[in-house]
Amino acid sequence: MGALIAGLFLLGFILMPGNNWFEKPPTPTSIPATSTFTLQPSPTITRPPTGTFTPTPTMLPSSTPIPTITATLTSMELLIASGEITLKGPLTKEQHISLYEASLSFISPTSEESRETSLLITGVPYSDASTICGPLTIALLQRARFIPEELTPYDFFLLDPDLGKDRQILQTALPKNLYDSVRYRTRLNQFNWSLDPLLPGDFVYIYAGSQGNFEHMLVVNRVDYRGRTYSVTNYNTVGGYVINEVMLYDPVDPTAGIFAQWAKRERQTLGSTGFEGFEVWRRKE
Repeated sequence: MGALIAGLFLLGFILMPGNNWFEKPPTPTSIPATSTFTLQPSPTITRPPTGTFTPTPTMLPSSTPIPTITATLTSMELLIASGEITLKGPLTKEQHISLYEASLSFISPTSEESRETSLLITGVPYSDASTICGPLTIALLQRARFIPEELTPYDFFLLDPDLGKDRQILQTALPKNLYDSVRYRTRLNQFNWSLDPLLPGDFVYIYAGSQGNFEHMLVVNRVDYRGRTYSVTNYNTVGGYVINEVMLYDPVDPTAGIFAQWAKRERQTLGSTGFEGFEVWRRKE
C-alpha cells in the first residue's frame, strides 16, 4: 500500500506545469551566410633580449683638447699673399716661385761680391760684373730649370741678336716651339707699359741705339700687385757694378725705375741704353 502511494506522488510531480523534461532542446540561432568568421591569431609573447646590456651614456669628464695643426706659410707664399709676387702670365705658381728663388741666389750687393759671382758664372778669370748680363741671365734661367743645363753661360757673353750666329745661340736656349719673340722699336722710356706689360719669365734684350753706350740682357723675376716689374741683373752705381734686384719700371710713374734712368743721355757716365727699343722672348701658354 505504501509503495503504491509513493508511485502516484512521483507521477503527479512530473506532470506538473513548468516541468518541460520531455520538450526538445532549443535550436541554435544560425549564423548568416554573409558573415565571415576570422580566426584571430594567438598573441605573441615578447621576451626580453638576451644580448649584452648597453648602459645609457653619461657625460664624461672633459679631456685635454687635441691641438689643431696650423699650416705655416713659406716666405714665398707670404710674398704671394701680400702681392709682392703676382701670378701673372704663362708661368705656373711653382715656376713663379722657382724663378724668384733662383734670382735671389745671384744677388751680390757690392762690387767685389758681384765680381766674384761673375767669376763663378763664367769660370773665366777676367769676368767682370760690367759685362756679365748675358751669362747671368742664362745661369739664372738654368737654376730656375727653365732652360737646359748643358748650355754654357759664357756663350752669351756680349751676344748680339742682330748677328746670325748669336741669334742661333739664342734660339737654342729659347726655341720657337716654347717661346714667342717680339721686337719693339719704341724708346725704352717712352713705351706704354700699362698697355703691354712685361711678365715674369720674360727674357729681354735691350738695344742701345746710336745714343746709348751699352746693350743689355735680363729676365723679369717678378711683378708686384701695382704692376711694378723687377729683375735681378747687373747695373752700374756710384760704387761700381753690382748684381741686385732692381725695379725696371712703374706703369703709373714713367720717371721711376731703371729703364727711365738708362734712357737718359745725361746719365751716360753710368750707362744709357734702350734708344732703339727692345726684344722680348716669352714662354708660350
